[in-house]
Amino acid sequence: MPNLINYHVIDPQNIGDLLSAPLHYFEFPGFATQALDIRTVQPETLATDPIIFGGGGLLFERFLPQFAAIQSTKQAGKRILWGVGQQGYALDRLRDYRQFDYRPYVASCDLVGVRDFDVPWPWVPCVSCMHPAFDAPRTPQHEVVVFSHKKFHISFPGLPHLTHEETNFETVLNFLGSGDTILTSSFHGAYWGTLLGRKVLAFPFSSKFASLKHPPTLYPIKNWSPVRWRLSWFGKSLYERKDSHQYFCATHNWQTLLPKIHAYPDSLAECRAVNQQFYTAVMNLIA
Repeated sequence: MPNLINYHVIDPQNIGDLLSAPLHYFEFPGFATQALDIRTVQPETLATDPIIFGGGGLLFERFLPQFAAIQSTKQAGKRILWGVGQQGYALDRLRDYRQFDYRPYVASCDLVGVRDFDVPWPWVPCVSCMHPAFDAPRTPQHEVVVFSHKKFHISFPGLPHLTHEETNFETVLNFLGSGDTILTSSFHGAYWGTLLGRKVLAFPFSSKFASLKHPPTLYPIKNWSPVRWRLSWFGKSLYERKDSHQYFCATHNWQTLLPKIHAYPDSLAECRAVNQQFYTAVMNLIA
Protein backbone atom coordinates (compact mmCIF):
# COMPACT_ATOMS: atom_id res chain seq x y z
CA MET A 1 0.00 0.00 0.00
CA PRO A 2 1.45 3.42 -0.94
CA ASN A 3 2.08 6.04 1.70
CA LEU A 4 0.63 9.54 1.98
CA ILE A 5 2.43 11.94 4.31
CA ASN A 6 0.96 15.16 5.69
CA TYR A 7 3.71 17.60 6.71
CA HIS A 8 2.73 20.44 9.02
CA VAL A 9 4.01 22.04 12.24
CA ILE A 10 3.41 19.70 15.15
CA ASP A 11 3.52 21.86 18.28
CA PRO A 12 1.64 20.56 21.34
CA GLN A 13 1.50 24.14 22.66
CA ASN A 14 -0.17 25.59 19.55
CA ILE A 15 -3.65 24.24 18.94
CA GLY A 16 -3.96 26.11 15.63
CA ASP A 17 -0.98 24.30 14.13
CA LEU A 18 -2.11 20.98 15.55
CA LEU A 19 -5.58 21.15 13.99
CA SER A 20 -4.54 22.46 10.57
CA ALA A 21 -3.71 19.04 9.12
CA PRO A 22 -6.14 17.54 6.56
CA LEU A 23 -5.48 14.03 7.90
CA HIS A 24 -7.64 14.94 10.91
CA TYR A 25 -10.74 15.36 8.77
CA PHE A 26 -10.52 13.35 5.53
CA GLU A 27 -10.02 9.70 4.61
CA PHE A 28 -7.59 8.71 1.86
CA PRO A 29 -8.61 5.20 0.76
CA GLY A 30 -5.80 3.07 -0.61
CA PHE A 31 -3.08 4.96 1.27
CA ALA A 32 -1.27 4.43 4.54
CA THR A 33 -1.30 7.92 6.05
CA GLN A 34 1.15 9.58 8.42
CA ALA A 35 1.53 13.10 9.89
CA LEU A 36 5.09 14.43 10.26
CA ASP A 37 6.59 17.74 11.36
CA ILE A 38 7.65 19.84 8.36
CA ARG A 39 10.79 20.85 10.24
CA THR A 40 12.07 17.28 9.75
CA VAL A 41 11.91 17.38 5.93
CA GLN A 42 15.13 16.45 4.15
CA PRO A 43 15.61 15.63 0.43
CA GLU A 44 16.30 11.99 1.23
CA THR A 45 13.00 11.72 3.15
CA LEU A 46 10.89 12.83 0.17
CA ALA A 47 9.74 9.65 -1.52
CA THR A 48 7.75 9.10 -4.70
CA ASP A 49 4.50 8.85 -2.73
CA PRO A 50 2.12 11.84 -2.57
CA ILE A 51 2.79 14.46 0.08
CA ILE A 52 0.47 17.10 1.49
CA PHE A 53 2.01 20.22 2.99
CA GLY A 54 -0.34 22.03 5.30
CA GLY A 55 -2.05 23.65 6.74
CA GLY A 56 -0.72 26.54 8.76
CA GLY A 57 1.61 29.45 8.12
CA LEU A 58 4.16 27.45 6.13
CA LEU A 59 4.79 30.19 3.54
CA PHE A 60 7.49 31.73 5.68
CA GLU A 61 11.23 32.09 5.20
CA ARG A 62 11.85 29.71 8.11
CA PHE A 63 10.51 26.90 5.92
CA LEU A 64 12.24 27.85 2.67
CA PRO A 65 14.86 25.08 3.09
CA GLN A 66 12.07 22.52 3.25
CA PHE A 67 10.46 23.84 0.08
CA ALA A 68 13.87 23.92 -1.59
CA ALA A 69 14.20 20.25 -0.68
CA ILE A 70 10.94 19.57 -2.53
CA GLN A 71 12.31 21.15 -5.68
CA SER A 72 15.59 19.25 -5.44
CA THR A 73 13.87 15.87 -5.42
CA LYS A 74 14.11 14.32 -8.88
CA GLN A 75 11.92 11.27 -8.36
CA ALA A 76 8.99 13.08 -6.76
CA GLY A 77 5.41 12.03 -6.25
CA LYS A 78 2.49 14.42 -6.27
CA ARG A 79 3.04 17.50 -4.11
CA ILE A 80 0.04 19.33 -2.63
CA LEU A 81 -0.25 22.58 -0.67
CA TRP A 82 -3.47 22.56 1.35
CA GLY A 83 -4.63 25.64 3.27
CA VAL A 84 -1.17 27.10 3.79
CA GLY A 85 -0.60 30.82 4.25
CA GLN A 86 1.96 33.58 4.42
CA GLN A 87 3.48 35.16 7.51
CA GLY A 88 4.97 38.63 7.10
CA TYR A 89 5.85 40.41 10.33
CA ALA A 90 6.11 44.00 9.05
CA LEU A 91 2.95 45.65 10.34
CA ASP A 92 3.24 48.51 7.88
CA ARG A 93 2.76 45.94 5.08
CA LEU A 94 -0.58 44.60 6.29
CA ARG A 95 -2.41 46.21 3.39
CA ASP A 96 0.19 44.93 0.94
CA TYR A 97 -0.10 41.23 1.76
CA ARG A 98 -0.97 40.59 -1.90
CA GLN A 99 2.62 41.52 -2.82
CA PHE A 100 3.94 38.38 -1.15
CA ASP A 101 6.09 36.22 -3.45
CA TYR A 102 4.55 32.75 -3.51
CA ARG A 103 6.85 31.41 -6.24
CA PRO A 104 9.55 29.81 -4.05
CA TYR A 105 6.86 27.82 -2.25
CA VAL A 106 4.53 26.73 -5.04
CA ALA A 107 7.25 25.71 -7.50
CA SER A 108 7.22 21.96 -8.16
CA CYS A 109 3.79 21.56 -6.54
CA ASP A 110 1.04 19.80 -8.49
CA LEU A 111 -1.95 21.25 -6.64
CA VAL A 112 -2.07 24.49 -4.65
CA GLY A 113 -4.64 25.87 -2.24
CA VAL A 114 -3.73 28.81 -0.01
CA ARG A 115 -5.70 30.25 2.88
CA ASP A 116 -4.85 33.80 1.73
CA PHE A 117 -7.71 35.40 -0.17
CA ASP A 118 -7.52 37.52 -3.33
CA VAL A 119 -4.04 36.37 -4.36
CA PRO A 120 -2.96 34.66 -7.63
CA TRP A 121 -3.58 31.17 -6.21
CA PRO A 122 -6.78 29.27 -5.41
CA TRP A 123 -8.29 30.07 -2.01
CA VAL A 124 -8.63 27.09 0.34
CA PRO A 125 -9.20 28.18 3.96
CA CYS A 126 -7.72 26.38 6.95
CA VAL A 127 -9.10 22.84 7.05
CA SER A 128 -9.81 23.08 10.78
CA CYS A 129 -13.25 24.37 9.73
CA MET A 130 -14.12 20.70 9.16
CA HIS A 131 -13.90 19.88 12.88
CA PRO A 132 -17.26 18.51 14.08
CA ALA A 133 -17.06 20.57 17.28
CA PHE A 134 -18.26 23.58 15.28
CA ASP A 135 -21.67 21.94 14.97
CA ALA A 136 -22.53 22.22 18.68
CA PRO A 137 -24.94 25.07 19.50
CA ARG A 138 -23.50 27.90 21.59
CA THR A 139 -25.21 30.94 23.09
CA PRO A 140 -23.20 34.06 24.00
CA GLN A 141 -22.89 34.63 27.75
CA HIS A 142 -20.64 37.71 27.66
CA GLU A 143 -20.57 40.86 25.60
CA VAL A 144 -16.77 40.55 25.09
CA VAL A 145 -14.19 37.78 25.63
CA VAL A 146 -10.41 37.82 25.07
CA PHE A 147 -8.47 35.05 23.31
CA SER A 148 -4.75 35.81 23.38
CA HIS A 149 -1.75 34.46 21.52
CA LYS A 150 0.81 33.15 24.02
CA LYS A 151 3.62 35.28 22.59
CA PHE A 152 1.70 38.33 21.36
CA HIS A 153 -0.23 38.97 24.52
CA ILE A 154 -3.24 41.24 24.95
CA SER A 155 -4.64 42.02 28.38
CA PHE A 156 -8.04 43.44 29.25
CA PRO A 157 -8.51 43.21 33.04
CA GLY A 158 -12.00 42.23 34.04
CA LEU A 159 -12.88 40.44 30.80
CA PRO A 160 -12.99 36.63 30.42
CA HIS A 161 -9.62 35.50 29.06
CA LEU A 162 -8.06 32.40 27.49
CA THR A 163 -4.88 31.75 25.46
CA HIS A 164 -4.24 29.51 22.47
CA GLU A 165 -2.11 27.27 24.69
CA GLU A 166 -5.37 25.55 25.65
CA THR A 167 -5.22 22.15 23.94
CA ASN A 168 -8.84 21.05 24.28
CA PHE A 169 -10.61 22.29 21.16
CA GLU A 170 -14.10 22.04 22.59
CA THR A 171 -12.94 24.24 25.50
CA VAL A 172 -11.58 26.79 23.03
CA LEU A 173 -14.74 26.87 20.92
CA ASN A 174 -16.98 27.02 23.98
CA PHE A 175 -14.98 29.98 25.23
CA LEU A 176 -15.02 31.79 21.88
CA GLY A 177 -18.71 31.05 21.48
CA SER A 178 -19.45 32.47 24.93
CA GLY A 179 -18.72 35.98 23.68
CA ASP A 180 -20.79 38.17 21.41
CA THR A 181 -17.53 39.91 20.42
CA ILE A 182 -14.04 38.40 20.54
CA LEU A 183 -10.83 40.37 21.08
CA THR A 184 -7.92 38.27 19.88
CA SER A 185 -4.25 38.34 18.89
CA SER A 186 -4.49 34.77 17.59
CA PHE A 187 -4.98 34.12 13.88
CA HIS A 188 -6.95 30.97 14.56
CA GLY A 189 -8.85 32.72 17.33
CA ALA A 190 -10.02 35.23 14.71
CA TYR A 191 -10.76 32.49 12.16
CA TRP A 192 -12.61 30.19 14.55
CA GLY A 193 -14.54 33.05 16.12
CA THR A 194 -15.69 34.11 12.67
CA LEU A 195 -16.78 30.55 11.82
CA LEU A 196 -18.88 30.59 15.00
CA GLY A 197 -20.69 33.65 13.72
CA ARG A 198 -19.14 36.00 16.29
CA LYS A 199 -17.84 39.52 15.76
CA VAL A 200 -14.04 39.71 15.93
CA LEU A 201 -11.63 42.53 16.71
CA ALA A 202 -8.10 41.30 15.96
CA PHE A 203 -4.79 42.70 17.18
CA PRO A 204 -2.50 41.66 14.28
CA PHE A 205 1.18 40.83 14.42
CA SER A 206 1.43 39.33 10.92
CA SER A 207 0.11 39.81 7.38
CA LYS A 208 -1.95 36.64 7.77
CA PHE A 209 -4.61 38.57 9.69
CA ALA A 210 -5.25 40.79 6.66
CA SER A 211 -5.48 37.87 4.23
CA LEU A 212 -8.66 36.28 5.61
CA LYS A 213 -11.58 36.19 3.19
CA HIS A 214 -14.00 37.04 6.01
CA PRO A 215 -11.90 39.80 7.55
CA PRO A 216 -12.07 40.73 11.21
CA THR A 217 -11.81 44.37 12.16
CA LEU A 218 -8.11 45.09 12.71
CA TYR A 219 -6.90 47.23 15.58
CA PRO A 220 -4.37 49.79 14.20
CA ILE A 221 -1.23 48.58 15.95
CA LYS A 222 1.94 50.56 15.35
CA ASN A 223 4.28 48.06 16.98
CA TRP A 224 4.59 45.20 19.44
CA SER A 225 7.01 45.80 22.32
CA PRO A 226 8.87 43.10 24.23
CA VAL A 227 7.96 42.66 27.87
CA ARG A 228 10.67 44.15 30.07
CA TRP A 229 11.72 42.74 33.41
CA ARG A 230 13.28 45.22 35.82
CA LEU A 231 15.12 44.83 39.12
CA SER A 232 14.95 48.01 41.18
CA TRP A 233 16.18 49.14 44.58
CA PHE A 234 14.62 52.21 46.21
CA GLY A 235 13.42 53.47 42.85
CA LYS A 236 16.76 52.93 41.12
CA SER A 237 16.86 50.47 38.24
CA LEU A 238 19.63 47.92 38.79
CA TYR A 239 18.90 45.48 35.97
CA GLU A 240 16.60 45.27 32.93
CA ARG A 241 15.97 42.38 30.57
CA LYS A 242 13.76 42.07 27.49
CA ASP A 243 11.66 38.94 27.13
CA SER A 244 11.85 37.85 23.47
CA HIS A 245 9.11 35.28 24.10
CA GLN A 246 6.37 37.74 25.00
CA TYR A 247 5.25 41.00 23.41
CA PHE A 248 2.47 43.48 24.13
CA CYS A 249 0.78 46.30 22.25
CA ALA A 250 -1.31 49.36 23.00
CA THR A 251 -5.04 48.68 23.26
CA HIS A 252 -6.50 52.07 24.16
CA ASN A 253 -9.79 53.21 22.60
CA TRP A 254 -10.55 49.72 21.32
CA GLN A 255 -14.23 50.26 22.17
CA THR A 256 -14.52 52.87 19.39
CA LEU A 257 -14.02 50.10 16.82
CA LEU A 258 -16.92 47.95 18.00
CA PRO A 259 -19.53 49.54 15.71
CA LYS A 260 -17.36 48.67 12.69
CA ILE A 261 -17.22 44.92 13.35
CA HIS A 262 -19.16 42.55 11.10
CA ALA A 263 -20.20 38.93 11.63
CA TYR A 264 -20.20 36.37 8.81
CA PRO A 265 -22.92 33.83 9.59
CA ASP A 266 -22.35 31.87 6.35
CA SER A 267 -18.56 31.60 6.66
CA LEU A 268 -18.50 28.09 8.16
CA ALA A 269 -20.58 26.56 5.37
CA GLU A 270 -18.52 28.35 2.72
CA CYS A 271 -15.16 27.28 4.14
CA ARG A 272 -16.30 23.69 4.50
CA ALA A 273 -17.63 23.56 0.93
CA VAL A 274 -14.31 24.81 -0.48
CA ASN A 275 -12.34 22.22 1.51
CA GLN A 276 -14.67 19.45 0.33
CA GLN A 277 -14.09 20.53 -3.27
CA PHE A 278 -10.33 20.62 -2.74
CA TYR A 279 -10.40 17.14 -1.21
CA THR A 280 -12.09 15.89 -4.38
CA ALA A 281 -9.36 17.51 -6.46
CA VAL A 282 -6.69 15.89 -4.29
CA MET A 283 -8.22 12.43 -4.68
CA ASN A 284 -8.50 12.87 -8.44
CA LEU A 285 -4.83 13.86 -8.53
CA ILE A 286 -3.43 10.98 -6.49
CA ALA A 287 -5.77 8.22 -7.68
